[in-house]
Amino acid sequence: MSNIDIVVSGLGWMGSGIGSIESAIEDLLGNAQSEILLSTYAIGQADRIFDLLEFALARGVRVMMVVNRPAKQHVSVQHRLEYLSNKYAHFHLYPFQPDEKQGDLHAKVLVADRQAALIGSSNLSYSGMVINHELAVLIRGTEASRIAEVIDGLISNIAPF
Repeated sequence: MSNIDIVVSGLGWMGSGIGSIESAIEDLLGNAQSEILLSTYAIGQADRIFDLLEFALARGVRVMMVVNRPAKQHVSVQHRLEYLSNKYAHFHLYPFQPDEKQGDLHAKVLVADRQAALIGSSNLSYSGMVINHELAVLIRGTEASRIAEVIDGLISNIAPF
């Protein structure tokens, strides 16, 4: 059985008793004990997401991250991804490089310990987590493991960076 909550960003939705995307991401990354799976279309230049990832990596949490077209991300993001790859053997970056027959990876998914998953419209950026009007679903329970299996399937078809 799964527990489902809705989380949002953007002032128009905040204050209505619904949790925030930023808090959900902080909670999932801050409390992960063994594994974090991420897929993202875009990463903002804000250091917060990288600080949270590095905090998890420093605790020994394995991070597997699929990034759409990493070479198209801002140069500062590319440097941070390279830094994490070089510093932590348990940080695995998978570049999603679509060709003309396949579209971009647009899924924004975060799974922690196969027990909790966040799926929504928000990119990993300050705008996506705080400013833009975004919506995500936070799923805790058995379905989070199934979501992790879907990410595993994607990763199995991508050579690591």
